Amino acid sequence: MQARYQYGNLTLRKRKKGPDGWQFRWMENGKPKSVLIGTIDRYPNQADAERAVEHLRIKINADTPQQQFHSVTIGAVIDRYVKEEMPNVREDTGNSYRGILEKWIRPRWGTHTLQSVKTMAVESWIKSIPRSPNTRAHIRNMMHLLFNCAVRWELIDRNPVDFVRRSSKRTKIPRVLTPEEFRKLLNELAEPYRTMVLVAGCLGLRISEILGLRWGDVDWEKLIVLVQRSVVDGKVYDTKTEASQTLLPIDPDLAEALLMLRHQAAYVAPTDYIFAGNSGKPRWQGIMLTDHIRPPAVRAGIGKVGWHTFRHTFSSILHNAGTNLAVQKELLRHADIQTTMNLYTQAVAPAKREAIHQVAMALLKG
Repeated sequence: MQARYQYGNLTLRKRKKGPDGWQFRWMENGKPKSVLIGTIDRYPNQADAERAVEHLRIKINADTPQQQFHSVTIGAVIDRYVKEEMPNVREDTGNSYRGILEKWIRPRWGTHTLQSVKTMAVESWIKSIPRSPNTRAHIRNMMHLLFNCAVRWELIDRNPVDFVRRSSKRTKIPRVLTPEEFRKLLNELAEPYRTMVLVAGCLGLRISEILGLRWGDVDWEKLIVLVQRSVVDGKVYDTKTEASQTLLPIDPDLAEALLMLRHQAAYVAPTDYIFAGNSGKPRWQGIMLTDHIRPPAVRAGIGKVGWHTFRHTFSSILHNAGTNLAVQKELLRHADIQTTMNLYTQAVAPAKREAIHQVAMALLKG
């Protein structure tokens, strides 16, 4: 006997204290179940409460034949994804996910049923979004992920976003500094920002990784540094990807600059952050860029720069030096790097050290 689709019963529950709340009841294994969906402050009318409970109807009807789900909306899939599937990621990444869902996908597709969404309609919509190709790609990928969840939950048979094409072409070329411009900027910078920019340019680290460096991460005898954490808005996380967590060689001139900074620093224990603020805690990247990096860049006559400018500069010098492509990918630590070696114990290949030396010589001595 086929299971019958349960719509359940949504009622407004009167409460002696506090605002009234919406209660949803259904049957599970022959026994009544109920849950409080939310108060009337959050869901002022029944239509709002019905939309909030839709994702729960999907879950309790998991064994119901798929044709019963013809009225499931994208909004319900979003709600279930947020409650059950949202990965445990860095706070800024989680905010980005929620921003895409609530700013772009829900307003356009929230009331559409799964079966009504067509490939060409999604593709046309994504092309019309007035954002960069990279942002449109993120939106497309999130839409694809939602439909993959719907397929796995057996709400639909296929993902209409599978065949949605997107352009990955950049709208503008990333800013890259010449070695001369880089040295002009260094001459205008005060410590510790000078050494931070030096690390960014000579190692290609992301600013979140620079802020996460501790003195104990550096092996001064072997001249290597272990990148193993990142700091975003004062909060400590793992590195952006598994590939980002690795050993990197340090050029002797960069090591000397770090040691000079250590002699001046107030926090020098192995567990202390290399670029700690006055309180000993990690600094905030946005404030540093606005107050301590960009004004000196203007004074140096090189215009507007961002933290990623130094990573692009590092990549450009590697390429211009004729560095092997595989070495470039390892030094930049992109997520598509495939390796079977233990990232904590792997040796620093001579090719990597030579590549790092070439960048340091170009930036520091020309």
